[in-house]
Amino acid sequence: MNNEQYKSIVYKKLWFINKKEKNIAKEKLNVNGEERLLEKYGKPSKFVNHFVEDEIIEKASPPSSFYKVFTLGGLLFGNVLMAGILITAALLVLGTFTLYFTKPISTALTLQLLYLVIGIILFFIGYKGIKWVNAYFTRRLLIARRFKDLM
Repeated sequence: MNNEQYKSIVYKKLWFINKKEKNIAKEKLNVNGEERLLEKYGKPSKFVNHFVEDEIIEKASPPSSFYKVFTLGGLLFGNVLMAGILITAALLVLGTFTLYFTKPISTALTLQLLYLVIGIILFFIGYKGIKWVNAYFTRRLLIARRFKDLM
């Protein structure tokens, strides 16, 4: 496995980290051309576990007793909300095709453009929102899981 494949695997496994942590991971993974990451850090999973332990868990404060409940509830509510936004966007985009049958042509074209623009914006918000919600709450669940021995 070459260095680029190693980095690719590590970045896929660390999908939930924020920009600051991505920069730290990039700094750790930047090596000279002759040095191999596999020999330096071991398997990608080992690097990921070590990185999560050092950069996320060690810097987090111990969670409260209701931390997991709020985290799981937030994960559920956030995903339901984002799925609702995506369904609304899909219905808006699909609804543009029925306007020709229900409205006059001049009104239909204006509404069609409006529905398409709103639908595309909602698709973008829903897609990015699902990624953000899952990344944020996955991070919180990892922290709660690591601190369960201390509670």
